[in-house]
Amino acid sequence: MGKSLSKNSTFSSTTSSHTITVSSVSSKPSTTPSIISTNSRSNSFLNKRKSTFSIKSSSKWSLTTSHPKNTPPSNNVLMVSTPNTPSGTPRNLFMDSPDYFNTNNNFCDNQSSEFPSDFKFVDGRRFHNIDTVKYFLPNDEIEMDRLKTYHYLLNNVFQSNFSSPVKEILKIGGTEVLDLGCGPGAWLLDMAETFPKSNFTGVDLTNTLIGNDDMSKNIKFIKGNVLDGLPFKNSTFDYIFIRNLSYGFSEQDWKFMINEIIRITKPGGWIELMEPELKARNEGPITIYLNDTFIKDLQSQNIFINITTELEQFLKDTNQIDQVYHDEKLISCGSWAGRLGELACEDFLMIIRAIKPRLSQIIGVNHEDYDQLLQSIPDEMNEHKTSFIHHRFWVQKLFSV
Repeated sequence: MGKSLSKNSTFSSTTSSHTITVSSVSSKPSTTPSIISTNSRSNSFLNKRKSTFSIKSSSKWSLTTSHPKNTPPSNNVLMVSTPNTPSGTPRNLFMDSPDYFNTNNNFCDNQSSEFPSDFKFVDGRRFHNIDTVKYFLPNDEIEMDRLKTYHYLLNNVFQSNFSSPVKEILKIGGTEVLDLGCGPGAWLLDMAETFPKSNFTGVDLTNTLIGNDDMSKNIKFIKGNVLDGLPFKNSTFDYIFIRNLSYGFSEQDWKFMINEIIRITKPGGWIELMEPELKARNEGPITIYLNDTFIKDLQSQNIFINITTELEQFLKDTNQIDQVYHDEKLISCGSWAGRLGELACEDFLMIIRAIKPRLSQIIGVNHEDYDQLLQSIPDEMNEHKTSFIHHRFWVQKLFSV
């Protein structure tokens, strides 16, 4: 069974260290969820994927995972909204739009196809080609495989897919869940299979779920940009999950998005966000050089790099949440930290490799010299015991304001 964590308690292991804190807008008492041991099937997956990224993005990801057993108490926080949809009732997002969508929002004119003008190709990689989109990483199959592996890395480290106290309403069914910025849908597919009676909606710029013929019937996808405004009516979702938007949002984008998700969350519903710190701990000289250049380039494009330190305040500023629950894990990089460390190191390398055309130009080296720099990073991470910190925040929307 898992270890129970009280406020401000910590534990550490070879791969990661862990802290949970609770920040309250008021002075109401609270405790924190316990952590459960890693699922054996997840361990098997990570062993197979330790140093390769060969699984196609059209494959189904159906790993069943463990979830927090306890949740933040206090009646004023733990109360959850009753889903409006009867348990197990199927719904079609496109047929039921009068009840589900804000029909005045032109979020996307085409939900099921991509257009050549949406993309550009640089050095053999496919990128978004949308003027209003700041996101700089590719959206091709290689990147989708990275994100899938990253999903299982985080699941292993946090020992759960979520921390919000929503497990029971997900099991009962009829619960409406939104995965905003769902990417290849690893979290979405995982959750939809684990909770087949609840309904899951994914939103992203690109529909990478196309080709999943055996995809769970309780999943729907909406193609579009959250910064254009979400196409859902007020108080639509019981639970909203968001991850990895750090690389594409300005400070104002974050504030806009937070207000949008508050708007579409039901009173008493839960919102959960996960983001990494971009600056590593215990970096070697090459890692410092490349990562600092990368971070400065993000800043030059008005990307807000300090979201993990400001997100709690952004959420409180809405005046529509009570407590902010916060969980952070230190993820070590390199073979010195075992199979998870190797995955974390490879994840960093894949990001830095993906932006080679831009970063190599900034630092003034050719592609061959750039690749040689990257080859030195695994040994450097092992020598310096490099790590990154990942954060998870979860909040409940007030029942009344």
